[in-house]
Amino acid sequence: MRTHCQTIDTRWGSDNHPHYSHGNTLPYTGVPFGMNYFLPQTTHEQGAWFFNPNLPIFQGFRLTHQPSPWIGDYAWCLITPITGEVTSSDLFRRQSSYSMKEALFQPHYLRIFSERYQIQSELVPSRYGAVMRFRAPEKLTLCFHAANELEDLTLTDQTCHFHILDQAHTADTSYSFYLQWQFSQPIESVTHIDQDLFLTFASNEVTVQLGTSYLSQDMAHSYLPNLSLEEAKKEAADQWNQLLKRIEVKDAGGRDQAFFDHCLYRLLLFPQTFYETDSTGNDWHLDVTHQKIKPGKAYTNIGFWDLFRTSFPLFSLVYPDYYRRFLEGFLNTYQDTGFLPKWLAPDERGMMPGTLIDGVFADAVTKGIAPDLHENMLTAMLQTAQKTDPTQHFGRHGNESYTALGYLPDDFHESVSHSLDYAYSDFCIATVAKQLGHTETAARYAASSLSYRTLYDAQTGFMRARSTNGNFKEPFSSTSWGGDYAECSATQATFGALHDLSGLIELMGGKKAFTQRLLDLANQRPQFDVRGYGYEIHEMSEMAQAPFGQIAISNQPSFHIPYLFRHSLHPEYTNLLIHQIRSQAFHQDFQAYPGDEDNGSLSAWYIWSVLGLYPTCPGKPIYDLGLPLFKEVLLHIPKQELKICANSHTAGAYFIQKALLDGKEKQEVSHQDLLEAQVLQFELSWLPPQA
Repeated sequence: MRTHCQTIDTRWGSDNHPHYSHGNTLPYTGVPFGMNYFLPQTTHEQGAWFFNPNLPIFQGFRLTHQPSPWIGDYAWCLITPITGEVTSSDLFRRQSSYSMKEALFQPHYLRIFSERYQIQSELVPSRYGAVMRFRAPEKLTLCFHAANELEDLTLTDQTCHFHILDQAHTADTSYSFYLQWQFSQPIESVTHIDQDLFLTFASNEVTVQLGTSYLSQDMAHSYLPNLSLEEAKKEAADQWNQLLKRIEVKDAGGRDQAFFDHCLYRLLLFPQTFYETDSTGNDWHLDVTHQKIKPGKAYTNIGFWDLFRTSFPLFSLVYPDYYRRFLEGFLNTYQDTGFLPKWLAPDERGMMPGTLIDGVFADAVTKGIAPDLHENMLTAMLQTAQKTDPTQHFGRHGNESYTALGYLPDDFHESVSHSLDYAYSDFCIATVAKQLGHTETAARYAASSLSYRTLYDAQTGFMRARSTNGNFKEPFSSTSWGGDYAECSATQATFGALHDLSGLIELMGGKKAFTQRLLDLANQRPQFDVRGYGYEIHEMSEMAQAPFGQIAISNQPSFHIPYLFRHSLHPEYTNLLIHQIRSQAFHQDFQAYPGDEDNGSLSAWYIWSVLGLYPTCPGKPIYDLGLPLFKEVLLHIPKQELKICANSHTAGAYFIQKALLDGKEKQEVSHQDLLEAQVLQFELSWLPPQA
């Protein structure tokens, strides 16, 4: 019987180009939230796009820490098996084609058969390393290649260790990644060509143990798996299956369930572990800012602008034990830098608007996760909101202007998106402060969370940039991307007040006008104006190729828009949109996603939209109702088992007749009610029920 992780093809979503995304994913093999991931490299000539699922070329197993092609890789290393004479360090000259029929790309296991050398290469990951096995028809050579020199290279009869210096432009210029290699056979000869290392063995079969560390060679040595490949494979599969089976589809099978499992696998990749546990059980992490090793957990390769909307709410429901660990790590990052993180890879990149980790913290507090950390979380939120970083790398950009005006003026890049996100963060701070009994702080931030309304131009009906003196910026186009808006236009950004939908509806003239705005958004042509960027970014191209009007479901600012119909005069339109998006925008192949998958965020959107629930506003412990795909799903959540079932007398029933939680009819469901319930039952119908 095949287990969950054996049915997953990690290549889905990996057929991409810098100008058009079908996910921009890499086929990672690792363990859930692991420190390292591995994949076969197919090219060294396309920069961050070093894997192409349609190109059967094998340049070696790449150890990678690349969260996104837009971030790039760091601390990476390539190991390539070859036979014959060693003559060149040129990757092109030593690459081989591989058999796509015999290849396996699974979360816990990689297998590649290279045609040129007739070598079978296998890899199984561990938390801090891997086990590899190479079988060749003649004596084997292993080639080691990285972007920089292999520093402090040390060789013995059956071991090798070195470290790689910073490749990520971190705050620590001596930032290093340590690698320990142990071989089952003695090294016969050593060759150096340029910066590459070639180790030749007398044997034609070699098993390799790999241990890695960000802290020291001693720690890397302690992480050598010392397992057979079969033992390591079972251990890695068990780690995946224990988490994948927390959501159990009872009725599916086939490609729908395979894609659901694939999305769940993607969810469980990020954030990545950035701490190490010593032999006494103590956790240690590298404070990159101060170049010090400090106690406690840390995580990296995460952008909160992407993940706060869908991934963390899903963690809160199904993986709250991991959520707590993440919170500990994020608080340690705050202690290291004085600011909460925005985009870590491995340290702060300072990218994207807002400080949207506030949504992660508020969601945790309102759902009762890690209560002993709540006061520390509020302190960190307040400090990050109130302090100004002169480099604009940390915290809120233009904080003094925002505090004085209630919005970020138009001389700041992406001012409208920043202002909307700051207002949402103020709501999050108010929510946490109120929950903890800090009434004055709660009132102050609740008031400032409504300041986004000053950006609404009643004449045009859009959120617009304003100058310091209060004038709306001219000229204005509602379809102009960039400039004042982050990866969207005013058309999408105007619906960005997640925390104040009732206020947004009032601004637009009431529910009737709000409903019409949503209908117009969905039905108009997907036009865009490139003036903010000066060229067509891939998100524009992807929106134009999708049949959903101006709902750019390929990108985060539109994630919640289909669910806004639940707050309109026609809540049933949410179901129609979800059905169309699920069936037309997602595919069980290498072109899996309608745009960047972004470290699990788009996969999490799909999972929510399959379950029939959606967290429209993280920080409010409420889920809007959607359209379940499967007849029965079991969620193995902390307190008990929750069954989500969809009953229909006919196929193609896309409307909710009623939704019952343990027999009580619901228009929305709270997080706490879900934790305590046994059955969420959707009664579906062919047409909407009568008003």
